[in-house]
Amino acid sequence: MSLEKTVEGQMKKNQSLVERIGLYVPVYKGYKEKNLRRDEDRAIRAEVARVLERAKLDLVTVQRATVNDLDLMRDTERIRSKADRYYIDVKKAVNGYSSFHTSIKIMESELDALIEWDAKLIDDAVALKDETAALVERIDAGETKLKAPLRELEITIDKLIGDYNGRETIMRGFAE
Repeated sequence: MSLEKTVEGQMKKNQSLVERIGLYVPVYKGYKEKNLRRDEDRAIRAEVARVLERAKLDLVTVQRATVNDLDLMRDTERIRSKADRYYIDVKKAVNGYSSFHTSIKIMESELDALIEWDAKLIDDAVALKDETAALVERIDAGETKLKAPLRELEITIDKLIGDYNGRETIMRGFAE
């Protein structure tokens, strides 16, 4: 079962009796479902941020291992900076709210697409966490050739950032 379905089920299970009854009132139903999608989006991004925190801790370990090589230290610092910016972006991302008077409205279909993007972000964040953990294991095993693994790690983070930018495109109303 995907995290998206688990979050959605938990949200529905936690609804009050009044909220469940309100879902049968057409105007309230659309409003409430839209808010539930926003809450799902927020919960998924919180999970992405939690996973990224673990990867960031692993990057600190990797950076300590590169202290004797200035080039590797620079590479690691660049990767950590990208991971930090990505973490902040995910943590501070807009929840899909748009006021009544804004020129760009976030519609239900866009919120659904947002949740799909966020679920992909979780998969990508877990892959990053696994990759950083594997690199830490290699360092712990005494491996000193870190240039290639660091480059692979940077490619992974660049992909994460690209995927996140796809999410932002939806939020700005430019999705096709």
